[in-house]
Amino acid sequence: MDSKRLIVSMVFITILVVFFVWIIGVAISDLGRRDRIWKEKAKLVTDAVEYVNSRNLDIMYYGEELKGPEALRIRKIDSLQDKDLVGPEDLPEYDGRVLIINDPNGTLPLEKEDWSKIQTLLRHEEYTIIYFGSEQLPVMQEMGFFFDVYPKTTRSIIFWDDGKKYEVGFADNPLLIPEVVREQLTPERKAIFTAIMKIRAFFSLENALPSFLKRFCFQMR
Repeated sequence: MDSKRLIVSMVFITILVVFFVWIIGVAISDLGRRDRIWKEKAKLVTDAVEYVNSRNLDIMYYGEELKGPEALRIRKIDSLQDKDLVGPEDLPEYDGRVLIINDPNGTLPLEKEDWSKIQTLLRHEEYTIIYFGSEQLPVMQEMGFFFDVYPKTTRSIIFWDDGKKYEVGFADNPLLIPEVVREQLTPERKAIFTAIMKIRAFFSLENALPSFLKRFCFQMR
């Protein structure tokens, strides 16, 4: 009788060991699969940044600190004066210039004269203009940048092609950012990451066009 109980116990213990080994194997496999998915999703952002960098753009921002991806080639300017816009003499020749006005908290002291300067850059000097924020949207509308009725939740707008083309709220949908990256970002950082993903998508649609034609333009539907 004791011998039979011993055999049953050994069989039971063996089954338990096999079961737990199987559970651990499944867990390790699942962790590996999740890690692969995480890396693949995160690489979408990395690829988007590399693609934007490859477009040979002088990307600059004015206003509050803009914390984009570390690899993004971007410079901060302290004013809208020509010397800051053009940058140091040792800057290489670029195919286009992008000016980002970063005003997420509505504290940037911009006057109409500043917007007049920005309008000149857009319409006559082939700049692409991006605005992050909402405080200055009425001023921009008043000055003729755009005339659309926009939702109160609008937090971004982009202008290109001498101001003939624009998109209101172009960086307002953070779902464009892969979730594994998005969940690590503050609301302020989501705008620039969304913008990068959106710009990358725009470029995918305009592959038939010559490279920039000396301007930062991309064809949208």
